[in-house]
Amino acid sequence: MSKKNHNHIEEEVSAAQQQAVQEEAPAKQEVPQPAERPDYYEQFVRLSADFDNYRKRTEREKASFLAYGKKQFAEKLLPAYEVMLREREKMDKTPAEQELTGEAKSLRDGMRLILSELEKAFTAEGITRMDVLDKPYDPNTQEVVAMIPSSSEQAGLVLQEVQMGFMMDDKVLRPARVIVGQESQD
Repeated sequence: MSKKNHNHIEEEVSAAQQQAVQEEAPAKQEVPQPAERPDYYEQFVRLSADFDNYRKRTEREKASFLAYGKKQFAEKLLPAYEVMLREREKMDKTPAEQELTGEAKSLRDGMRLILSELEKAFTAEGITRMDVLDKPYDPNTQEVVAMIPSSSEQAGLVLQEVQMGFMMDDKVLRPARVIVGQESQD
């Protein structure tokens, strides 16, 4: 074979190869690429944040439910607690120590012990009695049940406490029901 024929054959083979490569190129572009793999790290971060938010929300809800239950229970005990406080105030005002028999003294001491335990429990739960007598009326913590004529110095002051008021964690648990002095118009 002559060198000329050999070059001519090489040119034909090379042209045929180039044509085959060009035909394959579009075919390669038409072959669908495998779908890109999802970014698992990004999904993990989102899922982790969602779980953290869920955990925080359930903790807040749990605390809220416990506080609500504590509040409901305390509201049920307040009337009995108030009666005991009023009775203790009456006992403290009357010096009846000499008149009491052994059984009556025992009863009085038992009531004081029960009241002491209730006070400890209420204090531990953040429940405190409002001190409203002889103080200016506060509509945020008190309800007026009556207004009575009074001197100008007592106008706007709480003169009587009809029902005791209580706070729980610096929020009104039960408002005090009061009688407020009103300056008489002579």
